[in-house]
Amino acid sequence: MNQITGSAQCSSYDREEVCRAVENAIEAAGGLPPLAGKKVLLKPNLLSDAGYDKAVSTHPEVLYAVGRLIIDAGGILLIADSPGAGILYTPRVMKRVYRKCGITQIAGDLGIAMDYETGYQDRPFPEGKVMKHFTVIDPACEADVIISVCKLKTHMFTRYSGAVKNTFGVVPGLDKPVFHSRFPDSADFSEMLVDLNELIKPDFVVMDAVFGMEGNGPMGGEPKYTGYILASRSVYALDVTAQRLISMDPLRIPTTAAAAARGLVDPKSVVTAGDSVIPIIDFVLPSTYSAPSRNTRFRRNVLRRFQTMGRYYAPAPVVKKDTCVGCGQCVRICPVGAAVMKGKKASFDHGKCIRCYCCHEMCQYHAIEMKRSMAGRFLHLFLR
Repeated sequence: MNQITGSAQCSSYDREEVCRAVENAIEAAGGLPPLAGKKVLLKPNLLSDAGYDKAVSTHPEVLYAVGRLIIDAGGILLIADSPGAGILYTPRVMKRVYRKCGITQIAGDLGIAMDYETGYQDRPFPEGKVMKHFTVIDPACEADVIISVCKLKTHMFTRYSGAVKNTFGVVPGLDKPVFHSRFPDSADFSEMLVDLNELIKPDFVVMDAVFGMEGNGPMGGEPKYTGYILASRSVYALDVTAQRLISMDPLRIPTTAAAAARGLVDPKSVVTAGDSVIPIIDFVLPSTYSAPSRNTRFRRNVLRRFQTMGRYYAPAPVVKKDTCVGCGQCVRICPVGAAVMKGKKASFDHGKCIRCYCCHEMCQYHAIEMKRSMAGRFLHLFLR
């Protein structure tokens, strides 16, 4: 059975154009679920308080457009998120994040009050493949309907960040590094994300793909015009469509591969309704992503020998001393204590580093770059 992603072209963040594109994409995807009288959580992607102009967070105009439709359908709207790892989930911090990311302004435009309560609950999930319980923020536990509004971005660790990854925001901020420590391999981490999505089960998802982030995201990349609003009843189907949009192979993205292995999505059965999605061939992918290559016996033998040497192949964080301001965010976020401060500058112990890229993800000053060792650079060229 086909899974549908609705698509609508959108050339700017002009409110009228965004509202029209969001409505068209949602209609093409089959429409929102029944909302009358229900508590609806609208969950954006608020990685940090860096704001939306750098394509780090969901643009507030997309949130406004979805929020307007929820209110018009009789839903009781709440906007909430717990930003990326290392961001405290406290009322004071959340007020700052919401203000800088434009959420406070659009909440006023929609006529709703922001709720700054920051409680959370333990949610059992015995069906989980790698996780049997999660800590989940109260707004996600108490909502009747959850509508995710994600952002199209690349990601150093999971290669791609979209609908499935956005659900990670229901985990309170300082709980997130624990998952990176427990699941240092991207495949295992992605299995955890699929478990979380199967627990939370977002009812609908809309993607802000007017401008995405290319390169070494989700914080350190660059904005890239992509020109679409996408929508779907399936987080997995939407991700497949978005991955195709930026010329990624869906089954080489660990979250999609994990979902496909469980029968939650079949990339071949994902179809687009609405405007045609034309792949962007010059979208810069993260340095951790490798395109399909010829699977010769010689290549397999080389890969087999490097299976226990992933640490030497994967890029490692390196501090740009002239850019680092000594804020200490990387030290606070590192789940294994590999980041330390030396002479008011960050430094990394690569022997401890698990290559989760949390430090790179959360550095607002772009002071951390990822570099491979000489052996890693050789293997990367070999695999291209």
